[in-house]
Amino acid sequence: MTSTGKNARAAWATLTHDSLNNGQTGKSTLNGLQFFLINFGLLLGNILVLFNTGAFASVSLHATGDLGVSPSHAGWMQTYYFISLALALPVSSWLAAAAGEVRLYLAAMIAMALASLLCASTSDLFWFLPGRALQGFFGGLTIPLSQTLLMREYPESAKSFAVSLWSIAALSPFTLGPSAGGWLADHMGWRWLFYLNVPLPLLAAALVWALLFDRQTPQRKMPFDSVGFLLLTAALICLQTVLNQGQDADWFNSIQLIGVALAGLLMMAYFIVWELAERSPLLDLRLFVRRNFAIGSIVLSLSFMMMYGLLSVLLVRLQVVAGYTSFLAGSVLLPLVFLAKPMASVMHRVVHRFDARLLGSVNMLLFAVYCSWISRYDFFGRGGWFTQPLWSQVLEGFCLGGLFVPLTALFLSGLTPRRQTQAVELGGMLRVLGGSVASPLFSVFWERRTAFHQSRLIESFSLYDSFAAEITARLHATGLHEQQATAKLAAAAGQHAAILGLDDTFQLAAWLFMGLAAVIWVAKPVGSKLPVTVKEERRQAQGNRT
Repeated sequence: MTSTGKNARAAWATLTHDSLNNGQTGKSTLNGLQFFLINFGLLLGNILVLFNTGAFASVSLHATGDLGVSPSHAGWMQTYYFISLALALPVSSWLAAAAGEVRLYLAAMIAMALASLLCASTSDLFWFLPGRALQGFFGGLTIPLSQTLLMREYPESAKSFAVSLWSIAALSPFTLGPSAGGWLADHMGWRWLFYLNVPLPLLAAALVWALLFDRQTPQRKMPFDSVGFLLLTAALICLQTVLNQGQDADWFNSIQLIGVALAGLLMMAYFIVWELAERSPLLDLRLFVRRNFAIGSIVLSLSFMMMYGLLSVLLVRLQVVAGYTSFLAGSVLLPLVFLAKPMASVMHRVVHRFDARLLGSVNMLLFAVYCSWISRYDFFGRGGWFTQPLWSQVLEGFCLGGLFVPLTALFLSGLTPRRQTQAVELGGMLRVLGGSVASPLFSVFWERRTAFHQSRLIESFSLYDSFAAEITARLHATGLHEQQATAKLAAAAGQHAAILGLDDTFQLAAWLFMGLAAVIWVAKPVGSKLPVTVKEERRQAQGNRT
């Protein structure tokens, strides 16, 4: 297999972590019905884990209201899920070796169901957040396991189909998740998102137990960097806490936040030093010495951060400011489904035919076009909420489907199979961490730009201005007295400021995507030639002899 062929195959990890190791095959081939059921069970488990990211973004305001906390706590519920999900990825391979892949998958699915039950039944944020974190951690353990188990059931000739199938399942929660979660929240209650996460993981576990339990891989001992894991966990929790509480606590005017931030930075610095000196590190940070890995993984993480951050900000603000229902807010993103899945399937087949830098750069530029385009829409107006953003969301679906494969091929290029496994673990973790910081960062930017525009609007409104006097007179004519008219004008100014703040957020993302499109070209070229066939290799060898 040529290097380009290896890179294309290494691009399995679209939204997930892949061990890139087929391991031992089963004792016997599954028949037609069994093969269908194991595909259904493993893909269902993967969808459920990722579904809890996209779907919860639509129901987060319902959850905060029912739990009796402010809307700012909605970000907490998402970010701690992402942090736990990220921490599970580098641990899964060690636990799978110690307990066996099938056993660990079954235990993780059962634990995820119990954590979901805790989230569904509690009325206290103190218990909801640990339940959400446990849900993310145990769900994260199943992502690489389910992918590895699925790939083992496919022959070598059909693995490309398995890759496409996996990509479709991985993209579904981001395309259909927001609208499905919104419908559940509006018609059945937000807790049903978690109630459904009890029987469905158990169903996936039951199918895996029935069909794969006799295919256990032998248990083996692997070194585990427990000190590195504890340092990384503590550092991420501290830094994420600063991001979550910074806006409410006025950032570094809070002595408590300053202490937490310093503790997090010190532990992160210690973690980096420890990992560089460790023989069997939790994460191979030396990979950042390789130019393509550093550029590919960072660009992928930042682009995913911006994509998910814009999605979460848009969903929450449509409900808070414009009064959209959860289902209507999620339905704004439904056009993503038109091109996201087909584009992901196509990209797996063409990634080795073009330079990965070209594919990634074009994708970043298209994301910039999307962000610039959508910044012109008035989502808060009374115009068609679906017809206005339809084509821009179709474009975003095209970009989403083509985002992961070329950048994954870029950061895996030139690596041995063993280092590819380590690179996928580190790259996958960085990508998930990008999702954890996305919502609080973009929310802070939106709120500050909204406050800026609101102050400017109020400053420009003067009772001595003829237009302002005319508006005030019209409000008085409707029966509103002075204070009511002033309150009405303030509300209108606040809503308009929110629109301008959202426009600024998307415009910022557009400039950042353009910057990423340029940064990609610093990497070395990857996959710009077609793979050499066997006949061509023989012809070249014969030509060399002569």
